[in-house]
Amino acid sequence: MTKILVVEDDESVSELVKSVLELEGYSVSTAPNAETAKKLIQENAPDLALIDIILPGQGGMDLILELHAYCPDLAIVLTSGKIDMTKATFKVLAHQFGVVSILPKPFTVEELITTVTESLAGSVHA
Repeated sequence: MTKILVVEDDESVSELVKSVLELEGYSVSTAPNAETAKKLIQENAPDLALIDIILPGQGGMDLILELHAYCPDLAIVLTSGKIDMTKATFKVLAHQFGVVSILPKPFTVEELITTVTESLAGSVHA
């Protein structure tokens, strides 16, 4: 079973994403912050991580940089509702560190499922 980690500090968003993805047949873990995410990644070795760019404590981009160093094959989908992630320079930087797709908030259930499916298949790039 494909394993997905959702790193999101908003519990309602985290639970909604988890519910949707579990209905799609994925095994989903959630983490409210970078520290918990790092522990879960070491324990469960997910196939994909959805990471919010703004997290309490260590931010999402710092987490991605760290993960890229010790999990370079982990596919990452970056999410945010507060930062303009459409700028080309941001996309290039994100892609260099394992981000395969960017999912701006708010997103629909269909956008979530499509992004996850395509990211796991390797057909999407930031």
